[in-house]
Amino acid sequence: MDIHVIKQQSNQLYQKYKKQVIPEFFYVGYVGILAQYLRSGIFSFFVSLFLCPISHGYVKCAMKLVDEEKPVLDYHDSLNGIFCFPKVAPAYLMRKAIIVLCTLICFLPSFLAIHELIPEFSIEWFSSLGNTLIQTEYFVPQFEYIALILQNIFLVGNILICIAVYLFLTALFMPVPYMMELEELSWSECMSYSIQLMKTRIFQFAHLYILYILRHACYWVITGCIVLWIGHLNDILMLFCIVTSLFLYIEVFKGRFEIAKYLFYKEMRNEYHERD
Repeated sequence: MDIHVIKQQSNQLYQKYKKQVIPEFFYVGYVGILAQYLRSGIFSFFVSLFLCPISHGYVKCAMKLVDEEKPVLDYHDSLNGIFCFPKVAPAYLMRKAIIVLCTLICFLPSFLAIHELIPEFSIEWFSSLGNTLIQTEYFVPQFEYIALILQNIFLVGNILICIAVYLFLTALFMPVPYMMELEELSWSECMSYSIQLMKTRIFQFAHLYILYILRHACYWVITGCIVLWIGHLNDILMLFCIVTSLFLYIEVFKGRFEIAKYLFYKEMRNEYHERD
């Protein structure tokens, strides 16, 4: 498996079908991102949880672009996570529950280290934290919070461990959506099969992500600056900044990476079956 070849193929497909990818991916992102900016933290948390399967639209679009000779994307593909909610929701919700729970367990030392602040915590605070973990792909770091975190070395170290655990589990369960479409397996079978496939491919997938991480960082920095300078003025401008930044997110990172993930899965699946 040549990761650089996968990246090249992904870029070629994205450039070829960019005019279709951007609007369809935007529909998926737009629906998902609204949950993160609802007023009520607890309500936003449950909406975010409910909307986990919305990202299946990315999967359907990427699969169609790779597998079909002359693909034509439409809203049935981008909103497939809503149309097929009973089918895809269990796998997405269980996968996210495992990832979020393990990440929060890893973050427990920081909670204990700052136990004096616990009385100030609230349901809304924990809901916001859970909402951030659920909707990580739309998360834009706020520089003032980063500056506060950097003052505590222990907290920085613990957060880095949490990020490593989150990324590891995300990679381990990356094939689950494709298995639901191609293998017709239950959510538990998909997760078990995913671990079986990925346990020897984690470093290769990490290599693939590293090739795209600068693009993701570019999106974070640009969007973070826009939010810092414009979005903080009022809530309407904040929402406008985040929604319009989706176009940058898709163009710089998301469009290419989703195609690359499916190409990676196809290569991995073929190699696995060839060994058998």
